[in-house]
Amino acid sequence: MAQTRTLLALLISMLALLGDTPPVKAQFGSLVSPGQAAQAQSQEELDAYLQIAGAKEASDIVRRVDAFALVFPKSELLGFAYQHQLLAFEQLNEFDGMLAAGEKALAANPDNLNTLLTLGPAMASRADHRPDSVQLLAQAESYAHRALAGIEKTRLPHKVTLEHWNLDKHQMQSQAHEVLGLVALQRGQPQAAIPEFETAISLAPAPEGVQFLRLGLAFASTGQKADAAKCLRRGAELGPTSVRALALTQLGKLENSKSSP
Repeated sequence: MAQTRTLLALLISMLALLGDTPPVKAQFGSLVSPGQAAQAQSQEELDAYLQIAGAKEASDIVRRVDAFALVFPKSELLGFAYQHQLLAFEQLNEFDGMLAAGEKALAANPDNLNTLLTLGPAMASRADHRPDSVQLLAQAESYAHRALAGIEKTRLPHKVTLEHWNLDKHQMQSQAHEVLGLVALQRGQPQAAIPEFETAISLAPAPEGVQFLRLGLAFASTGQKADAAKCLRRGAELGPTSVRALALTQLGKLENSKSSP
């Protein structure tokens, strides 16, 4: 029991390190939503939005979006502008800014998949030790389920082949299930996390080392050592360096525990 608690503590402590890999591993057309496309009402509005979309510096994007909201408070593009701001705050590692921008983006476009799949992983990985952790985990879980429902309602985008869309669709579904796994871990429920991580891996067009590492640690915390070792080895193979080091360290501890009397 003590070993299980130790592994769970390790899992939680790793979330801040490993959970901040880009949550949206690919932007699925930067503004994927099952809803109708938004339009600018004037050339000035369109130009201002394009300046946001074309800006390179995160701090510049944050400033431009705030200015856009003041000048065009009823713009159909405002929700998408806040999505750009959300991603800019992510680059700046400003979590509270991400939350504020994300909530504004969802207020305008509740079903936007990129927003849901950016906020969900960030909330799930950073909830620990925050006074609002219970609320953040509940929101992350809700966003993952909303994303899964929205994916099914999204029509095949124009000029995108069915093969390419299926890859994007499976990637988004994988991300949503990974969020559900992270939420379960944060709640101290590794047994519930295991099938979510397994589903995430099975759906991912190119599974990542961190996914196998998390699954391996979840298996280890429930006493399933053979499965844990298999996943940890795979995580070490896929890397990157930080994941490889953690996987090999935990694999060594697992093998030592097997040989202990």
